[in-house]
Amino acid sequence: MNKGFIIILIFALAHTNVNAQFFFRISGNKLKQPSYILGSLHTLPGSILDTIPEYLEAEAKCKQLVAEYDISDQQKMKEVQTAGKQATALSDGKTIFDVMNKDQIEILNTRFRETFQVNLTDSAMKSAWNYSPAVLLSSLNLALSMQEMQKHPELAMAGMPIDMVCINRAKERGMKIGQLDEIQSQDSLAKMRTTLNENLSVQIDSLMAFLNDFDQRKQRIIDEANAVAQSVKLWKTGDYHSFANSDYWVTHIEKQTAIFKLRNEKWLPKIQAAMNEMPTMFVFGTGHLMGTHGILQLLRNAGYQVEQIKKQ
Repeated sequence: MNKGFIIILIFALAHTNVNAQFFFRISGNKLKQPSYILGSLHTLPGSILDTIPEYLEAEAKCKQLVAEYDISDQQKMKEVQTAGKQATALSDGKTIFDVMNKDQIEILNTRFRETFQVNLTDSAMKSAWNYSPAVLLSSLNLALSMQEMQKHPELAMAGMPIDMVCINRAKERGMKIGQLDEIQSQDSLAKMRTTLNENLSVQIDSLMAFLNDFDQRKQRIIDEANAVAQSVKLWKTGDYHSFANSDYWVTHIEKQTAIFKLRNEKWLPKIQAAMNEMPTMFVFGTGHLMGTHGILQLLRNAGYQVEQIKKQ
């Protein structure tokens, strides 16, 4: 539960006509047929695909689809969600009242009442607050972000997310499905729970810093929502250059450089293997396209031709 998760959740787009898109063709370097990348904003409604004829044309040529995760496996996702809840819960039956002092709880409760209209200290609910401080911090961030989304019509969530629709369409056509990342195993989630419970004091410090600086943190979220709204407009017009060079995205990529770099470098050989096997449609977050460590640059460094496809 981190800022990246929140950023993913606040990316959304209403049903509108799309003049262009973050859609790329990969060719050259001995590829027999081109492959394609759709840079996704993860909660774009899948119905938008019908307004992108270039995607539909390319989809018909591809034999497989590779996404970040195969999120269409509902049983697997339910298992991961259950394990994730367990991983982010406090150990030994403890609740938040066992790990934070009275003054800290009072401040936390004040902000929760303001944000969720929920009283943490209600005796009927008190035993249910076994979430780690990191989860409570993420919940506050997410709630404030969702409130700001409602002020931007262009960020209104509608319909099944585009990544899910891409996967479902591919399955209906009998395409092979692959994924670039592995869904976290039970062992890794168990290790995450151990790590979270070993770092409670750090989590509490982070949560209290947010609560004590609440108005300023809220303003940052407001500013971020405004930046995201502008990013959506750039996506809709296919202005990849302005999107990738915006202050918001440059700052975000710089802060997350190590994470993006690590994941992208792990993805590259999988992408190459898939393209060499058959023409492939790749669907993953737009953030992975950008910068010197982005997938587009890594592919070009490896000798491929990568060009953005736009409506004529």
